[in-house]
Amino acid sequence: MNPVKWFPAVVILTLGVASAATLSDVKKSLAAGQVQQTVQNALEIRTSEAYTLAAEALVLSVRKHILEKSNAPLLEQAETYARKAIELDPQNAAAYYQLSKALGGQAVLKGALGGLGALGETRELFEKSVQLNPNYAPGQVGLAMWHANVIKYGTLTAGLYGGKEQEILPRLQKAVDLEPHVVSHELNYAKALIILANKNKRLKSKYLQDARKHLQKATQMPAPTYWDREDREEAVGLLRSL
Repeated sequence: MNPVKWFPAVVILTLGVASAATLSDVKKSLAAGQVQQTVQNALEIRTSEAYTLAAEALVLSVRKHILEKSNAPLLEQAETYARKAIELDPQNAAAYYQLSKALGGQAVLKGALGGLGALGETRELFEKSVQLNPNYAPGQVGLAMWHANVIKYGTLTAGLYGGKEQEILPRLQKAVDLEPHVVSHELNYAKALIILANKNKRLKSKYLQDARKHLQKATQMPAPTYWDREDREEAVGLLRSL
């Protein structure tokens, strides 16, 4: 179920009312999958971190049905909040990551040409994220999956945009080392291995075997948040398909 089907098309950046919301409230509502509440609380606080969490909530809310045209306003809002977060704190690595995700999602809705057209900018934003904070695990995953997906497009696209296989697994391993209990890191690790398996006949068996290991781990991990549970369910389905 899409948790934001009822979300208004436009949410203003300032609410103009006194707020009792805290950053802890924003994080709790995000963990619970309460997208509207997350955004409302974040907009009351109006710090760089709060805007970043608002962007994250919207990006997460559309990820399982990314091709639906109704996602466009939500991704545009996410872009707005991420840019506001960067304006308030240009050193906010997470904000660059969320901006890349928001722009990438918008590009996907524009079709193949739109997706290709955004590759350069989304890569730069992921790179900025890990440049600012090499230990920001989602940034490492984002950049790794950027390279994996560019390689998935084909050799010509990888050559044109600089997709490199050697950028994938080391970054994913670093993310897992930094945050060993995050389901999505294991899931993305497996997805990258499946992409590599489809591109390398010689190592296909090994890559698929490794992918199964990461998926098995993902299915057995605790899932404390709404989004973790979504990821764990996806891992179960993907494991069954291999």
